[in-house]
Amino acid sequence: MRITIKSVLLTIFITIQFFYVNAQFGTLPPFSLQIEPIGGINIPGIHSFAFARSGDKWLFVGGRTNGLHSMNSNVGFASAYINDNIMVVDTATWQFFYATLNQLPLSVADPLRATNMEFYQEGNNLYVAGGYGYDSVLHHFATYPILTAINVDSMIYAVMNTLPVAPYIRQVTDTNLAVCGGEIEKLGNDYYLIFGHNFTGQYDSVASPLFTQVYTDRIKKFTITDNGTAITLSPFSYITDTTNFHRRDFTAAPIVKPNGTFAIGAYGGVFQKYADLPYYEPITIDSAGAIVNMAYQQIMSQYTCAVLPVFDSVNQDMYTTFFGGISAHVYDAATSTLVYDSQVPFIKNITTLTVAANGSTSEAVLPAHLSARLGAEALFIPNTNLAHYSNGVIKLRDLPNTQTLAGYMFGGIRANAGNFGVTISNDSIYRVYITPQFTVGIAENTDNISNSLVYPNPSTQKTLLVFNVKKDEMIRVALYDIAGKEIEVIANEKMAAGNHQLELITAKLNAGVYVCKVGNKHLSVMVVR
Repeated sequence: MRITIKSVLLTIFITIQFFYVNAQFGTLPPFSLQIEPIGGINIPGIHSFAFARSGDKWLFVGGRTNGLHSMNSNVGFASAYINDNIMVVDTATWQFFYATLNQLPLSVADPLRATNMEFYQEGNNLYVAGGYGYDSVLHHFATYPILTAINVDSMIYAVMNTLPVAPYIRQVTDTNLAVCGGEIEKLGNDYYLIFGHNFTGQYDSVASPLFTQVYTDRIKKFTITDNGTAITLSPFSYITDTTNFHRRDFTAAPIVKPNGTFAIGAYGGVFQKYADLPYYEPITIDSAGAIVNMAYQQIMSQYTCAVLPVFDSVNQDMYTTFFGGISAHVYDAATSTLVYDSQVPFIKNITTLTVAANGSTSEAVLPAHLSARLGAEALFIPNTNLAHYSNGVIKLRDLPNTQTLAGYMFGGIRANAGNFGVTISNDSIYRVYITPQFTVGIAENTDNISNSLVYPNPSTQKTLLVFNVKKDEMIRVALYDIAGKEIEVIANEKMAAGNHQLELITAKLNAGVYVCKVGNKHLSVMVVR
């Protein structure tokens, strides 16, 4: 849900500025991605839904079947575009099945017709909380204070065999759950209902008297006790920040820290408390609390989008890749520039945010990009056959050294223009492949090289290699193509301890991805034309 009181006014005042790619755009991750659509599939387009899976079956609940909501109160969340079905996709055959929610009582069905609910799958239970929609009992639009538990296996069987779905749905009410546009994640035994807002009434560009909007400004922590019949929620505890937690429609993803512990990353979100602009500071949430990274501003993908988390257990780097979506910046590969747009347009770029073992943060635009302006409110569905941590993060070092299916991207909003174009729900499914790129075939030993950086990256004419040598040593710096063939020796000399900077001329190179080996530290360099 992309709601702003000042959206209409902002259509008049558009600010566009140009920034050259700088050091904040760090080196490419040690893997490449390839995206391909799957043709010949007839599945309705939806976005802002809840999702669960069982084996090769996918289950979808709620969401919308149109594109971005209108700014007009009469059609903002028109009932014609409610996803009024529980949907199942059999990925073995790519067949689609559905069961209408009209078979349920209104009080049960309405929360399952909602948009932007929070959800989490725990074993065979899909927990769906909150969400915004039309309450047919109270006859107004509201954010539901309800948690629904769905028995995933039984529901999928019922939908595929046209059986009643009511026996596999249970609900419990708590005002803490009246949240829309937030996220639910889990650490240990605790659930975290992160940020979001409570929106009541019919959307319009002017709030009173048509609607009220209250941001939670909180992370709500609780547990769920579920014996298969009764659901009990523990007393909620809260972490509150009225400035930095004033967010909704952000992206949340699991994190593995350098010490191997788990955390949650919260990225982007709208709107700043005192401006109709997105948030740029990433937040890390763990059992000890939440830390706002005020030292870094995320450049790309500030709105809910498909996301792929990967951890490198050797270098202890965490890579979070964002697929398109809505962004404060658009990267123009032809000119190697970032375009800042205050309207926060739809984009095609795929970017990776890297948090290094030393805590430094950087972003890189990947050579791969989406075929259209996709990704907003889409979902990345991982290939569970890949080696992964229990929180879902992919184990990079356990991947085969070849192109491998990482998962799928489905749903979301498709736009034909960055701003003020036509939007529809995306009905395509995309395979996403990952290929590790630990090149040159030498085990990495980076003990004597630290704080390494390539900028600008991507590059068109030249780039700088910046690194720190911890102790005096012979350092060989060479450039390799992606197949491991040595192209150029940039330096081969004894270097004193301290910071060093070398220039790499990229104007003579063909477009593509290269690897610069500094000692035994591998730095990816993308050359664009």
